[in-house]
This record gives sequence, structure tokens and C-alpha cells, in this order.
Amino acid sequence: MSDSRRVQRQPCDLAARIFIPQSSDAIPCAITDISSYGSFVRTSAHSLIPANFDLSIGLSSTPRACRIARREADGFGVEFLDPVRHEVEEILAEDPASYADSVLSRLQEVRVGNQIAQLKSQLQRMRPSDDEMA
Repeated sequence: MSDSRRVQRQPCDLAARIFIPQSSDAIPCAITDISSYGSFVRTSAHSLIPANFDLSIGLSSTPRACRIARREADGFGVEFLDPVRHEVEEILAEDPASYADSVLSRLQEVRVGNQIAQLKSQLQRMRPSDDEMA
């Protein structure tokens, strides 16, 4: 399969649990690769998993809404559907620019402060001191 994903997945070996709506039992599974958009899930019960379910990864008690994007013989690829993901990504996308702006502003502030100190020093050398006038 050609890899046309938006974000490259990272190989991993994470324990996870699948939660199916109207079912109280969690289905154990393993995550073999993951990105902020999805993962590949392996479970012995993969043929019983519906198209939409919740996935809790590792020790997390917060399940992520998922949909099966593709099924394979040994598992399935899922897309994370959490709307929070999009909000977080928007914040992260804006954050580098605002961080750069704040760093630039601080550098400009320091530079102007140094220029003011240098001008004050020059002015003091140009003005005769009170001792020389007496």
C-alpha cells in the first residue's frame, strides 16, 4: 500500500482497549503504529469490531472516537475522529508564530534598552560634571 498519509505514523507497541457502543466489555488490542490522525490496531476479534468505536490507548482512561478506514487480514487502520484533535492542531499551528512574535518583541525591547543606556552614557560624558564647574 502506498503511504499517502498527511502525517507519517510512528511504529510502536502499545496496549489498548476497544469500547463498542451498547457493550460493557472492553476488547483488548495492540497499536502497532500511530500518529495524531490514526493508528493500526491488531486484535483477535477484529472481524467483530464495528465501523465506529472508542479506543483507549495505554493507561489512558480517555477513549478516542475512531472509525475504521481500512481492514486487513491482521487488523485494521483507524482514523481518530476526536474534534478536540482539530482544535489542538489549530492551537499548535498558531503557537509557533505567536511564540516567534513574542521572542522578536523581547529581542527588540532588549536592543532598544541597550541603545538607550548607550545614549545616556554618551550624554553623561558630553556634559561637564559638577566638580569641573566648581
